[in-house]
Amino acid sequence: MTRIPSSCLRADGFQVVDRPRPRVRDDLFNNYGGVGVVAVLGVRLRRLDVGIQCESCELLRVRVTSSSSSCVAVVVYRTGPVTSAFFTELSDVLDRVSTFNDPILVVGDVSIRLDRPDDSASRQFTDTLTAHGLACHVTVATHDQGGVLDVVATCDDLPLPPTLTGFALH
Repeated sequence: MTRIPSSCLRADGFQVVDRPRPRVRDDLFNNYGGVGVVAVLGVRLRRLDVGIQCESCELLRVRVTSSSSSCVAVVVYRTGPVTSAFFTELSDVLDRVSTFNDPILVVGDVSIRLDRPDDSASRQFTDTLTAHGLACHVTVATHDQGGVLDVVATCDDLPLPPTLTGFALH
């Protein structure tokens, strides 16, 4: 995977809203990581503050607007052990973004094997989405060793655009 600094994307005319990973040590030359949303000319991005700082994952909330339509994108990157705090924080964020009059899109790498419905973390994640009227549309392996670890979720009654069918995050 090629890492492109957000400054290069901005210089090329893209709009970028990002949340770089906080620097853990001052002596690091590079501080890779974080989450972001990149948009082409004509698509407007606006960071949304819903009053929650997530400690269990990297999370970014953005309103994406194009012409007369918009949606709220919740971008999530979770690593390490699955904790109850992750589900609590995600549920709190979804509760708050659901008050907007825009469709919700949850995308990211949750590092939970969503292809294992009997796994408790998978079940709890799916239940959290379902409780907010969302459904995951990723059905193919998204990891090079197999398994569905990424999520693209929308309202369960909202059709997914054909270009996102079989979508995998990289």
